[in-house]
Amino acid sequence: HCSGAVAFAVMDRPEVVLGCVALAVTAVAIVQSIDKRRASRDQLLLGILRRGLTSTRDPEDMCSRAVEMASESPSGLRRVSSSVSFRSVPSSDALAEGFTMEEAREHAQQGASEAMSRTPADVLLELQRGNARFWMGTAQRPEKSAFERRSLILSQYPSVAVLGCSDSRVPVEIVFDQGLGDLFVIRVAGNALSLSTNASLQYAIHHLKVKVVVVMGHEGCGAIKAAQLDEETIKKEPADLAKALLGIKSGLDETRLKCIHDPRSHDREAVVCNVANQVKQLAQDQALMDLVNKDELTIVGAFYEISSGIVDFFNQVSVPGSPRVPGRKGVSKWGKK
Repeated sequence: HCSGAVAFAVMDRPEVVLGCVALAVTAVAIVQSIDKRRASRDQLLLGILRRGLTSTRDPEDMCSRAVEMASESPSGLRRVSSSVSFRSVPSSDALAEGFTMEEAREHAQQGASEAMSRTPADVLLELQRGNARFWMGTAQRPEKSAFERRSLILSQYPSVAVLGCSDSRVPVEIVFDQGLGDLFVIRVAGNALSLSTNASLQYAIHHLKVKVVVVMGHEGCGAIKAAQLDEETIKKEPADLAKALLGIKSGLDETRLKCIHDPRSHDREAVVCNVANQVKQLAQDQALMDLVNKDELTIVGAFYEISSGIVDFFNQVSVPGSPRVPGRKGVSKWGKK
């Protein structure tokens, strides 16, 4: 009886039936339109890969056109090169047939040459741009082609080394919108220097020749909060964890931090103080400072705000006269004095 009553009510109002039919027809038309656009754009992109990359046309222009179409395409096509710069890749026919290790080696050498030609200021600027893309919601999520991944087997040529926290909410490559081979990342609780983390940074600086070293802390860091507990409480933790927390604690200006009563401000300043202490330790390495004075290296601290996605840079150590990122007020040059 109820179903009959509903059917009668609907038939009594034909405009409802017509509205439902019109909505269904519109939905079908939209789906068909999207499918057609996807097919045509995918076909056009394949045409560019097959024809353009083997012609005398500028590969950078063709890559730019492919990225432009990908940003518009409902199929989610993405760029096939690093976020740092576009590099020419073999045609789709060549990829289908395979490629030699010699070709991969040449590509790797080209990438290494491009990385070495950039200044620390250029690298830091690109890092800031990548973070801006991330927090503005326009991240490019760069992925490499099979050919580019093959070239990475032979060598790596990152321009940046990042000492970051192991917190799952702080994926460094995503935060800076970088791809495979772009960053040399060391992640440890509290982004603190130790024998292994310092050795990893030295390898990146002296052997991989990175141009920028970033020490990055973040909002809501559990290690920094734990390091502010009293020593007796910390010593109840497992031995290695307690040792790490006490090491972080020794670099915090707890007298100053006790004067900050706003929880969020206190959290930020504690993290900044820890980062500044790590930067200070790196700046005491004369071998690193020699590279800084030759404008071959910049060391900088950073704070990642999880809630906004923004990375704030501070305590930059670079050659005098080089472009500097905006500084922060209310923080001594090296954190704890």
